[in-house]
Formats: sequence, structure tokens, C-alpha cells
Amino acid sequence: MKSVFLKLIVGGLTISCLTGCWDRVEINELAVVGLVGSEMDKKTHEQIVYYQIVNPEAFSSSSASGGSPVFTYTFRSQTKGAIGQKSSYMLPRKLFTDHYQSHIVTEAYAKEGMRSFLNYYERQFNRRSSLYLFITDSPLSEVMKTYTPLEKLPGRLLRSLISNTHKATGQISLKSRVKDLVENLDSSKVTVLPIVSLKGAKPPDHTTGSFENIDVSESNLILTGAALFNKDRMVGKITLWENGYYNMLKGETDTFFQSINLKGSFVDLYANKVKTKQHLSLVNGEPVLNIEVTAQLAIRNNNQREKLDWDNVSQISNQFNQQIIENSHNLYNKAIRNKWDMFGLGDMIKYKRGRAWNFLQKQSEAWTQTKLQLTVRSTINDVGEIIDPFKEGEGNGTE
Repeated sequence: MKSVFLKLIVGGLTISCLTGCWDRVEINELAVVGLVGSEMDKKTHEQIVYYQIVNPEAFSSSSASGGSPVFTYTFRSQTKGAIGQKSSYMLPRKLFTDHYQSHIVTEAYAKEGMRSFLNYYERQFNRRSSLYLFITDSPLSEVMKTYTPLEKLPGRLLRSLISNTHKATGQISLKSRVKDLVENLDSSKVTVLPIVSLKGAKPPDHTTGSFENIDVSESNLILTGAALFNKDRMVGKITLWENGYYNMLKGETDTFFQSINLKGSFVDLYANKVKTKQHLSLVNGEPVLNIEVTAQLAIRNNNQREKLDWDNVSQISNQFNQQIIENSHNLYNKAIRNKWDMFGLGDMIKYKRGRAWNFLQKQSEAWTQTKLQLTVRSTINDVGEIIDPFKEGEGNGTE
């Protein structure tokens, strides 16, 4: 027993005499990236990458004026792998991309195909599959040099836009990540990614003085639509309004906003607890996509002059159901015409079993023959604080 303790003591003394070493990197030695943008030069076919580097001084409480919250660096190279090497020629700190918030690519870049981009991305040991991927139809050089109000980091702002829009209207799906595009590379299913644009015809103010301007509606980044990808290539786009219907039919949101016109008066409805069920069946030898949507409605605004009663509430609910069915059919037919397999019908038919399905599986693009059978059921459970609207001449001193 004594020999064991003696060995432990000798070992401890030996270790204490060794020189300590570690591979820790101090934060002030890193160039922390918050947002990345990628495009390709049409003339030279060079890869162009924009890195937004976070400026720690802008967030320091000890600094009276931190200046710009981010600095945008631009690098060009014939290959993606050389971009990181070239960053050492300009950056005084080590490029750190482990925690950036979002990635933006141009519409032209997306239409050329993003397989090489995805292959490069997936090879990185520090890749983050939960990263949100955006498409922009604005000049990327201006998008990457835009100051954003309230949220100083544009990369974080874009993530917040997705979260807020998803909760408020259901027009953006949370499945807008790099991993969602990768998962559909070998599928006929369309991937939908958000489109971000630079609002305003004038170039953005490239000075920190833009933070002192009270009107921030112009020269700001906003969501404007959704890009459709077949495998790795962008094949089309739809509006945010259309994307809201798509997300509801796919069951990728539990909220939805809809304004209806009832006898010339507008009623704004907020749908919550939206539930969607779908299955593919055969009817007289033809494939039919059956979708059932249920929702609970809350009246957010009511321009009707009449008092809410059971009959009126029923009319509102029925009009909501009818409008959802009509607009959803329009979107579905648009997708079939353009051969956008937005509902993964090709894969659904592919994995069906039975003699009748075998016949369809032998046909090219049999999924385009699929009809939509949509059922919508809604109930109004929140009518607001008043059911009898204020009328002209009442309560304002007029007799």
C-alpha cells in the first residue's frame, strides 16, 4: 500500500514540473463571421464570397462609439477552397465561421445549380445543417453591406424574420435550412427556401448614420417570396401569400392569417391550431391527393356593420373554408402546370404497393395526373371584445 502512495506522489510531482500547453484561441484573435453571401461572376466564373465580420467594439459597454456593428470583406477565387486561404491575405485575425447565422446566395447562382456548393459545405467538419439558406433577387454586394435597424447583426435579423413570419402568418416554414435542401437532392420533391430582397430603389446608406434615421422602411432587408428548388436547382418562385397556403397544406405551420370579403365587408381572421392530414389514394384508376385541414379561428378585425350572431359567425367560417379551398386549388394547379412537385407526389407514388400503382409507376411523370381533394373545417372560438359594432351617430354626441 505504501508503494502505491509513493508512486502517486512521485507521479504528481513529475506532472507538476511539466510545462503546460493548450490550443486555446483568444476571442480577440478571431474574425467571427455573422453572415455569408455567395455568388458567381458571370464573366470570369470566379467564386465571390462575402463575409460579414462582427465588430466587438460596437457592442462594448466601455466604448463610447463602437462604429459599424459588422465589417464586410469580399474575396474572389476560381475555387471555393481557396477562398479561406485568401482571407489570410487581408484579415488580421483568424477567420472563424463556426457560428454564423445565415447564408445568402443570388438567384442567378441558385438557377445554375448548387450541388458544388452543397458538396463543399458538407465536407466541412464545422458545418451546421440547421443553417438557414436564403435566396436574393437584389444585388448581393448591396445586400451584404446593408445596416439593419433594431437588430445590428443582419445574419441574426434574417433568422428572426423567419421565426416571426412563421408565428405571425405561417407564410415561411422553419424547414428552410441547408439540411432540407440536402435531404431532397435525390427526390422529386420540391424544396422551398425564402427570398430576401433589399427594399427601396436607392442604394443603402453605407454609414453608421443610417441608424439615426427614423424612417427605416427603405433600404432595409425584407422577405418577399419563396424560391422553389428541384433537387439542387432553382426552378421557380411563388409569393409569400402563396407560400402560406403551401405550408398549411403541407402541415408545416399551425398558424395562418386570412382576410375574407363577406358581402362587401372585410373580416381579418387568424387561424391557430391548424392541423393537416393527407394521404394518396386511387379513384377509378387515377391518383387523388386527399388533404383535410382543421383550424380554430379568431376574429382580429371586423368591418361589418351588423351584430355578430350565430348565423353571421357561420357565414364567416364558411367563407373562410371556401376561400382556402379555392386559393389552394389555384396554387396546386399552378404547381402541376409548371411541373413543380411541391407535395412529393412522385415519391409517394413510387413507394406505393399494388397492381394499380405498378401501372402508374411505369409512366413518366405520372404524378402530374394527381387530382387534389381538399376538405377544410374551421370553427370560430374568439370573436374579440365586442359583438355589436359601433354605429354612426351613436356615442359621439350626434342625435
